[in-house]
Amino acid sequence: MTGLPPAALALSAVLLAPLPSSAACPDAAQGFARLSTPEAEIAYRWQPDGLKVGQFFTMDVIACRTPDGGAVQTIIVDAQMPAHGHGMNYRPTAVASGPSQFRVSGLMLHMPGRWRMTVDLVQSDRRTQLTHDIDLKP
Repeated sequence: MTGLPPAALALSAVLLAPLPSSAACPDAAQGFARLSTPEAEIAYRWQPDGLKVGQFFTMDVIACRTPDGGAVQTIIVDAQMPAHGHGMNYRPTAVASGPSQFRVSGLMLHMPGRWRMTVDLVQSDRRTQLTHDIDLKP
């Protein structure tokens, strides 16, 4: 027995419930850019915000819209250079920072040129990929 009245228990259950993954995306004023497909939408930002060749960076990702509206369990972030046929030299790590929110560390684009960044949203048996091309200057 908790000693709390039923109304207080109900209110605490609502306040502690995770936010839906379809919550509004943060905007540019909060330092986030958006990436979307017909199936999904994310908000993301780099830290530091200016990407440089050979510099480690992190990426904050918020899944704002998903195919079935369910929470994203994990994400997989990768980057490839299509013209060179290779990817990054390091494998990044994604850690949940909230419901459908992740911080990805260990990212590095080790040479200048066109990179294709992929973000895979993983929801139980569904995987949705979003891509973003980056033209990294020397």
